[in-house]
Amino acid sequence: MKKSIAQKSVASNQKAAKVTEEFTGKDLTVFGGAGLIRRFFKRHGIKEEVEKRVLVEGRRRSIYSVGSIFTSILYGIFLGLERPSHMEALSRDKVFQKVAGLPGFPVQSTISRFLSAVKVRVARELAVLNFDLLMRFRDGFNAFEEITLDLDSHVTPVFGSQQRAGLGYNPKKKGRKSYHPLLCFIGETRDYIGGLFRSGKRHSSYNAIAFLTGVLRKMPSHMKKIKLRADSGFFAIDMLKFLAGKKIEFYVVVPLQPWVQKKIRHIRGWKKIGSGAEVSECEYVISKRKTARMVVVRQRVNTGQSPRKQLRLLNVEEVIYDYQVIATNSDLAPEEVWRFYNKRACCENFIKEGIYGFGLDKVVSHSYAGNHTWFELLMLAYNLMNFFKEEVLGQRKAKQMAQTIRHRLLLVPGRLVSGARSLVLKLERTWFYRTEYEQALSRVT
Repeated sequence: MKKSIAQKSVASNQKAAKVTEEFTGKDLTVFGGAGLIRRFFKRHGIKEEVEKRVLVEGRRRSIYSVGSIFTSILYGIFLGLERPSHMEALSRDKVFQKVAGLPGFPVQSTISRFLSAVKVRVARELAVLNFDLLMRFRDGFNAFEEITLDLDSHVTPVFGSQQRAGLGYNPKKKGRKSYHPLLCFIGETRDYIGGLFRSGKRHSSYNAIAFLTGVLRKMPSHMKKIKLRADSGFFAIDMLKFLAGKKIEFYVVVPLQPWVQKKIRHIRGWKKIGSGAEVSECEYVISKRKTARMVVVRQRVNTGQSPRKQLRLLNVEEVIYDYQVIATNSDLAPEEVWRFYNKRACCENFIKEGIYGFGLDKVVSHSYAGNHTWFELLMLAYNLMNFFKEEVLGQRKAKQMAQTIRHRLLLVPGRLVSGARSLVLKLERTWFYRTEYEQALSRVT
């Protein structure tokens, strides 16, 4: 008779036993934490919302509804499976499907055919659904009187001839076609509020004004102040005029072009603000009636090192500095402008979360509409995970990365057994994160 091995410490002088492998286990899964996702999705009616709000015309008859396919994909993304081919494991794991409450899981070919057949309108409907869910979760941002928009873009290289992929700025894969999505996050809550899925040949600021116009139109009317932070890719006179005209408090990095370096060379008064940094400012004319400030921060470069950017006019100084210039219309002291803008580094982390946690840098279809739809699905999953962290895990200020959450609470080994007219998922009683899992379960049940 075979015995179970107890999870207890082994004496130091005990010899290691020889272990052999057999594929004879039954009703096992590595996705034991999927029940937390099922309860969370059910509480907020995610499948029902997709069925009601997203229409895919011209589909042939299938055992999977639109809501079933999208919800299945969301499960895969939540569990860290970044491509339809990686989700094949879920289509074969019947225990996972029972735990997740799914009647089945579409195979890779089904998902791929579905994405290749959708229209761009489907992606737009998903984007509207994502925004509406955001407003529902945040109660229309009634608790906020001001909000910060963090604008950024990301280059996604492609490996083929995908529709509308183009040649453009591509720092990692030079000379390769790419997509260049624009993304906008809310700095205070880390939520994704919207974006544009663009060809790689487009500049960072392409259609940014039209995009922001749409975002501002949807913002709650009670919001007293809106701030915006953006990197040098969005610095343009038309953008600054637009932001100033909309009375948006902006913090936009200025590229260190020769005319900017000339202005810096004429600065004489520098204020030390600690950590070897000094700050000053000068004026920047937007129009005849409007001006902005250019806050200049410099940090001394150590001997033997080079500045981050080659400065043709400023390297003639005896002491070499790294410079950062921020255009702003705020009334904050120069050092506070710099510190507030530096909080935008969190936006870079949001994109890293999208890349490493949700596969934002993956392209899964030859169709532009299919890739656009996949992008909106990823960002919907990103927001849902953000809400999941707060509502189910109780993480509001300090939030764990998605990969950490999967490791601790979602990728939990389990065995499904029949009970008295019910099914019970047996999880390892010595699981290191058992207490954390039980707390999450109590919040979502």
